Amino acid sequence: MKITLNAAVIAIACAVAASSASAKDMPITKEAMPAGITLQPLGRAQGYGAQRWRQISRAEIVYASDKGLTTYTSDADQPGKSNCVAECAQTWIPLSPVAKAKGVPGWTVISRADGTKQWAHEGKPLYTHKDDKEGGDVMGQGDDPNGRQFFGGEGKALKAKLPDGWRIHKSHTGGESTGGVAMPVGFAVHEVGDANGVVIVDMHNPEVERTLYYYTGDIAKDKRACGTQSAVCAGFEPVQAPVLAMAIGEWTIVERKDGIRQWAFRNKPLYTYEADRITGDVHGVNVDKRWQLAAVDTYFMPKNVIWRDDFIQGRMLATDKGMTLYRRNILSFNPASVQLAHDRPYRPRIGRHIRDVACDAVCQKAYKPYLAPKDAQPQGYFGIHTLPDGSKQWTYKDFALYTSVDDKAPGDSLGDVVYSLLMSDEPNVDNDVGFPGLYKAGFYWMVATF
Repeated sequence: MKITLNAAVIAIACAVAASSASAKDMPITKEAMPAGITLQPLGRAQGYGAQRWRQISRAEIVYASDKGLTTYTSDADQPGKSNCVAECAQTWIPLSPVAKAKGVPGWTVISRADGTKQWAHEGKPLYTHKDDKEGGDVMGQGDDPNGRQFFGGEGKALKAKLPDGWRIHKSHTGGESTGGVAMPVGFAVHEVGDANGVVIVDMHNPEVERTLYYYTGDIAKDKRACGTQSAVCAGFEPVQAPVLAMAIGEWTIVERKDGIRQWAFRNKPLYTYEADRITGDVHGVNVDKRWQLAAVDTYFMPKNVIWRDDFIQGRMLATDKGMTLYRRNILSFNPASVQLAHDRPYRPRIGRHIRDVACDAVCQKAYKPYLAPKDAQPQGYFGIHTLPDGSKQWTYKDFALYTSVDDKAPGDSLGDVVYSLLMSDEPNVDNDVGFPGLYKAGFYWMVATF
């Protein structure tokens, strides 16, 4: 398997070179996408029926429009110039920027021949398809609408055949960032849910992918060895390089005073954190603000949404006042269901289809929609659901977000694991919860996590 690093890393280097005195000052991370550009998984992670699938970090994830529609590129286009006009543009719809959208590194707004504007990513003009209706669709092909492929199949979307020269514009494939440059064996770039972005991970342990960190303070002053001599470094272990390992690309090796050869990326020595016990843990970010994730891309977070760390459930979303945020999901009988960290999967198609019926006026006496600013735009995994009164409610991975009236203080989560069973007197009658699928018995509330 070829392990690659996101090609966007190269763009980062170019973007910061003018304002950076040396590679040592160069940031590792950048904002992944502008306002109006979202992310959607393809295939089973989009949501078949009500079955349980794990996190979507191993799914094929595409850049999508503000409405969640898959984006595409054409090999016939030139860098920064669209050649899809006339009839072509009736089928492949040029992706226009949303109001007041600003470019970020790698993203530009180009002018078309007719004077309209279109997004381009890394020079490639982007399009949606006229037949796509919702997230996860590919040329009109989506998931099995009846949710009957219980344990198999990728979904029609992943099997859709595109015309020659047209490509789905993917952000990640099987957890890997697309494109890239060489990196040492045993490392990869993966989307990590709790990191809210794409992070460099250590894969040498076959059981656990260890998230990597770097220190933004004065390494020499704060004791570079990061051993017991320095409290700020307690729990952080240097990522060791083999004796015969050699520098590659932007990866170098630091010869430490304690004799350890340590991997560094962009001259920033890399570390793991001992409390990260399972794949997806990022507990090291809570230790000291000078410790940062080795994130290549960071995803959007609304100004009125924060997170807090929980060793059982992972990173939990909260309001800017610290009040827990919740989402409502379909309850399905599944004996394999567990509620461990990183194991509360989001299936966006379900979130979209139930959010108008999952919490009615009576329900909203106990759970209040968490509102977005009037000028808010979808971005990354955060979206907008318009309520009947015209106000905007934040969604995350297409599930509407709420607060609970039972929570009285920041950190409370009394609204979690609350079930609403809908058992029919007729055993052969499927419960109508607004979405076709298997084994539905009603709804339940859960804390919203990354």
